[in-house]
Amino acid sequence: HFGSRFSRRSPAPARRHRVKNRLAIMSTPAPMWGLSAQNSKVMPPRNFNIASKVQKSSIEQPLSCRVHPVAVLKILDAFVRRPEGAKRIIGTLLGWISEGSIVDITDSFPIVHRDTDEQAYMDQDYHKQMLALRQKVSPREVVVGWFATGSEINPLSANIHKFYCTKESQFTATAVLPGPVHLLVDTNLSGQTFGMKAYVNVRTAAAENLLQFHEVPLRVQTSAAEKSGISQLMQARRANRDAVASGQGPKDIASLDGFEGGLKELLGLFRRIQEYVKAVQSGKVVEGDMQVGRGLTQALLTEPVIDVEAVEQLCANSLQDALMVVYLSNLTRAQINIAEKINQQFNARAD
Repeated sequence: HFGSRFSRRSPAPARRHRVKNRLAIMSTPAPMWGLSAQNSKVMPPRNFNIASKVQKSSIEQPLSCRVHPVAVLKILDAFVRRPEGAKRIIGTLLGWISEGSIVDITDSFPIVHRDTDEQAYMDQDYHKQMLALRQKVSPREVVVGWFATGSEINPLSANIHKFYCTKESQFTATAVLPGPVHLLVDTNLSGQTFGMKAYVNVRTAAAENLLQFHEVPLRVQTSAAEKSGISQLMQARRANRDAVASGQGPKDIASLDGFEGGLKELLGLFRRIQEYVKAVQSGKVVEGDMQVGRGLTQALLTEPVIDVEAVEQLCANSLQDALMVVYLSNLTRAQINIAEKINQQFNARAD
């Protein structure tokens, strides 16, 4: 375990807050993470420079993060199910580095911990066991950082970040990601939108004890299947709301035809595109959007142009093949039944 007492100084021009941290060794049970058992001396005071904005410097790496919606949903679910009296939750982020300098955060899981005003306690064994189970399912996913709920980085977050910088967290530093990513999720909804920020620590050559958190670009990456699923859920919510408003009973999501709804949505998009193209051709829209035109051209050229007669011939051939398979299956079944009856009659005469 470790205890911390901090004092804040006035903010720097770059909106940095200096925090003085005193680390002290305390005798506690093994499962909770603290300082290393080999370190029997009290560590000297360390200064942490916590930044809440991107720092413009020449050594800043062009690093960005993409978080998967499943990871965010697990964080929110863990926050809703947090123990009584807990103000926040923390946990581990899993993912990999792709496309050069992009960190993909694909999964997450919470860690058993307890926060006080001056101390933070974390179950290290639980972290190792959960990580081993996750890697059995997806060996590609590795530890890329950790998350916490809240609107700002506090001094205890700097101490927890120190654990994820060690080998005990099984985080492996690389040239692209020299330190773990810290994802801050604002569950208090202090802003107008749902806030998520990603930070990385940058070492200072002049002072090794100075830990700086720099904000990096972050965006939520969704696939087409996930967008379709979310659209289906939103459609079910609207249908349920309309049914309740009209005095009818609530509708079940199973009663909605997802395929039919997807076709209607696609048809609506086609009509919007057709109206926009006609408006551009007729001069109602003075200057058409070049990006929209390029996107339509790319979408049309993606699929090959097939003649209607060729499509009908292809469907007819496929139908004939399917009927032939059904005929052969029925013929085989009839032969098996005849063979079984012959065997039964033969065995009855032999007895």
